[in-house]
Amino acid sequence: MQSLTGIRSSTPQMNRYPEGPGIKALFHSVRDIALILDKTVQAGYGYLKAGTVMAVNGSAVGGRGNLVPYVPLSHDTRLGTLAAIGIAPFVKDGLTSHVYVSIDDSYKFVVGDELALDNVDNAGPVTTGAIISFDRATSTLWADITVTTAYTATEITLAHTAYARVVTHADGELTAAVYILDKDVDTGVGATALGALTSVVVSNCILYKNSLYNLTDEAITDLGGVVDGRFFIMK
Repeated sequence: MQSLTGIRSSTPQMNRYPEGPGIKALFHSVRDIALILDKTVQAGYGYLKAGTVMAVNGSAVGGRGNLVPYVPLSHDTRLGTLAAIGIAPFVKDGLTSHVYVSIDDSYKFVVGDELALDNVDNAGPVTTGAIISFDRATSTLWADITVTTAYTATEITLAHTAYARVVTHADGELTAAVYILDKDVDTGVGATALGALTSVVVSNCILYKNSLYNLTDEAITDLGGVVDGRFFIMK
């Protein structure tokens, strides 16, 4: 069991809390028989838990091949939802070939990354081509990301909760699930973010479904898995 006790300030004290359930198990089957790969996670996505469904940066250059959190097709990407792990919400309406996100969120991307723009009403995805440059100095409220391709979608706006994400698939919704993290990693946030080295689950295992994050119906199809009761089977 994991203790939830904590110290509050530098003074003698005693804190009593109930016991928590501890860290959720990921594997039901023996981990040693699963197909595991070592991968690099792109910087800027903060703390990611074991069991997070991951996608692969599909840009032609930039962070190509790096892992990023999978963005579900539900489009329910409001801040605070699991789907928001892999996105950068707009903080100002975009303008032709400019995307405006928070300065911290801008570090989720690098020059050469190709972005997909969307909103909670499923107005996209709208592609921007590769990122050309970042301006993080002009404003303290947002970063100005200059992209290759001008976009004109009228609903990719703050009023429609627009957001940007890395393209992780060549067609359709431009998003696809590929792996599952098998350990917790910290990719960092903002200017000091460095990314992370990790291992990921590919196949030949039985996982606890409730220990997985963003395992949508579409992700299950992408991963080639099957849900059986409280288990997720990767063949």
